[in-house]
Amino acid sequence: MDDRAAFLAAHDVSRETLARLDTVIATLDDWRTRSNLIGPKEWPQIWTRHVGDSAQLLDRIPDTARVVDLGSGAGFPGLILAAARPAGHVTMIESIGKKCAFLRAAISAADLPAEVWQGRVEAAPPIAASYVTARAFAPLPALMNYAAPWLLKGATGVFPKGERWKEELTSAQQKWSFAYQAIPSRIGGGGVILIVREAAHRHG
Repeated sequence: MDDRAAFLAAHDVSRETLARLDTVIATLDDWRTRSNLIGPKEWPQIWTRHVGDSAQLLDRIPDTARVVDLGSGAGFPGLILAAARPAGHVTMIESIGKKCAFLRAAISAADLPAEVWQGRVEAAPPIAASYVTARAFAPLPALMNYAAPWLLKGATGVFPKGERWKEELTSAQQKWSFAYQAIPSRIGGGGVILIVREAAHRHG
């Protein structure tokens, strides 16, 4: 079974969503060597690892949600969420120009309900979103600070985290109080999808 077929065996996606995902991945394939988006060793598992890891966030985000994705890079999870949620909207924040150019090319090619804001996350203008995501962007203590403009207004954080997530969680709880849920990652490796709600700064 090839990588794409393995992804499809594990995820129930509509024909329309798959067409958009195929366009996104074809665009990424076209851009990846010139923009250092995905390493050559990672490419053979692009569907099961990167698309699959991103797709498991869909269970936690409503169809019509407005999402902000921090440090979007090669578009995981931002492009995948937009491809699967045509009634929603994703704003991707990315500081590197070449990566922004790729993200915009993929959005255009697949006709996705998404936009890109180029710049550092901490300099972003107010962006309306009820969900905030980030994948492989920063450890949780720093990520909470980056996501604070949305979390403190009641947005829900949906963050894929690796096997050391408990250490990151303990560290983040020293500066923040929040409700959380840790959902085991379907791609294994001891990682989780960390759902963060009701975030507030700890005082003292």
